[in-house]
Amino acid sequence: MISIALNKMFDRPQLLVLLIFSLTGCASGPAPQRQSAAELEIRGKIADIRAAIMAKSATGIVAHGTPDWTFTGPDAVTFDRAGYLARTEALFARIVAIESLQTTVDRVAFPSTESADIEITQTMVRSERAPETGEITRIGLRYREQHRWIRAAGGWRIQRVSFIGTPERTVYPTRR
Repeated sequence: MISIALNKMFDRPQLLVLLIFSLTGCASGPAPQRQSAAELEIRGKIADIRAAIMAKSATGIVAHGTPDWTFTGPDAVTFDRAGYLARTEALFARIVAIESLQTTVDRVAFPSTESADIEITQTMVRSERAPETGEITRIGLRYREQHRWIRAAGGWRIQRVSFIGTPERTVYPTRR
């Protein structure tokens, strides 16, 4: 009965389009979750950190850090703020150019109202000068980090950054 009524209302191509639209509408999946104000603030500060990396500003990277901020690298060595700044400034002095940096927030969890656990993936292409030879190498890096953020009087602050696993490193031909 319904088939006959639809055939009288629509020709075959119209009926096919109607069927496709009704099926794709059903397969759209769950609605995206809304981000909380806390998550939006943290994501904004992660964007600030990304901008600081692009500007090769070590102090910009730690600007949203707590006084007890720490960084643990892929070699499991942990640096306090002063040690990290010295290490990163030396690295930035060798970097000739950062061509691109993509930062993806992979996971956001709030174990309490006062803390957030964030995981990010960063994918970067940069050229750096070898300290011993002066040779410039163009590399691609992909690495994952785990962050601990805490709610402080001035808003959300990053307390701890730790590498997850070992960074992937690819050497590319140098652009001329």
